[in-house]
Amino acid sequence: MTVRGSEDSVEARLRSGLLACWCGGRLRPWGHARPRRVATFAGLAVVRPRRGICAGCGRTHVLVPAWLLSRRRYAAPVIFAALALRAAGLKVSSVAARLRLPVPGRPGQCWSVPASTAGSWLSRFAGRAGRLRQELTGLLPLADPQARPVAAAGSPAGDALAVLDALTAGLRRRFGLDTLAAHEVAAHLTGGMLLAPALRGLAGNTTLFAVAAVTSS
Repeated sequence: MTVRGSEDSVEARLRSGLLACWCGGRLRPWGHARPRRVATFAGLAVVRPRRGICAGCGRTHVLVPAWLLSRRRYAAPVIFAALALRAAGLKVSSVAARLRLPVPGRPGQCWSVPASTAGSWLSRFAGRAGRLRQELTGLLPLADPQARPVAAAGSPAGDALAVLDALTAGLRRRFGLDTLAAHEVAAHLTGGMLLAPALRGLAGNTTLFAVAAVTSS
């Protein structure tokens, strides 16, 4: 389950019963998941997501921060930077070269994301960009009832990102979420599975549950 906010905020909401299972039951603390080492633009981060268990159905959930995608060793902002660069027309090698991350323990030194890694993100996203654009377009009126059609960006991936940006802007205005980022919206709507082998339908097609989750800070 994707959650937005700091570790302290997530912990407080979990203990207060403010986080809900998909069945509607309240979640309560249930240990932690395994630690993860994640590369970010600020350096290497070690993340140990909280777990919650539903008081109703007994299902357990790993509460994954909205700046992470499932089973990825790179933070979502890094991945989305790659997607944006590719949509701007850069080749895969140039995209990878521009993704400069700090070397742990060596101030001032950086390394680039391997081209093969960046290429895998771009290929996976491009392969589902048309479907994403269609589903995100369907959600746009929920965030902004007066939303206008989003102009084509010149490529399937660029079109999908353009609609995602419009959806994010609508959520910012409607819920007062000035710092909400597009990668957080994507993480919520896909359950963190944006680049998973199989992409399930976007949450929120029939309810605003995912939008409500986004508003929790």
